[in-house]
Amino acid sequence: MNPDLLILCATPFEIAHFIRLHPGDSKRLTRTGLIIISGKVHHKTYDLMITGPGVFNAAHALTVYLETSSPALVLQTGIGGIFRQTGLNIGDLAVASQEHYIHTGIQTDCLENNPLPFDLIKTDPLTRKGIYFFEQDRVDHTLEILSRTFPANKIKITKGAFITVSAITSSIEQADRLYLAFSPVMEAMEGAASAHIARCYDIPLMEIRSGSNFVGERDKSKWDMDLAVKQLGQVCAAILFE
Repeated sequence: MNPDLLILCATPFEIAHFIRLHPGDSKRLTRTGLIIISGKVHHKTYDLMITGPGVFNAAHALTVYLETSSPALVLQTGIGGIFRQTGLNIGDLAVASQEHYIHTGIQTDCLENNPLPFDLIKTDPLTRKGIYFFEQDRVDHTLEILSRTFPANKIKITKGAFITVSAITSSIEQADRLYLAFSPVMEAMEGAASAHIARCYDIPLMEIRSGSNFVGERDKSKWDMDLAVKQLGQVCAAILFE
């Protein structure tokens, strides 16, 4: 049976709070050992897939899944790095309005690449730069759902561009350069890959992340992954309860 929602997350830790609240009714393994948990929250069914981190793992996992199932919606989620310039704090939430795999294109003397001379997805020229827009009505509706779930005086919720990287930003200086080039809200490692595969199969996808750290801050004593993970558990439940 095709579920109402497929939840994608890179690691078990990131989705652990949701699984504690909603452990699911069954589990199955793919041929490559990926775990798919199936369950129900309120009146909606879900599958949950741990993809592994990075663009290659995310693309592989979602392709394997979509070859046999067609969920009504895919939710890419997980923790992410916040860009300080956004005014967000650790534990705040963001919904992606677009994803950008910034390593796509023809290299230039600056961070932003020129477009490739061919589409990565037929008739979608933005994929020449690794850019994937999300359905804006769905993005705005998701913001409304989250605004009803989280207290406005404690949690900031916003929408904006995300960037997908394969090399984690390791300095504040580089983070500043990335923000100047792309004006992103968050940095993560899977979103653009999932967006690409979902587009290939014509399945709607959205991405919601909770900030665990500031981009470029490598001192993990200044991170709060436990808070970010707790927020994600509530995010996934809120989407399913809607």
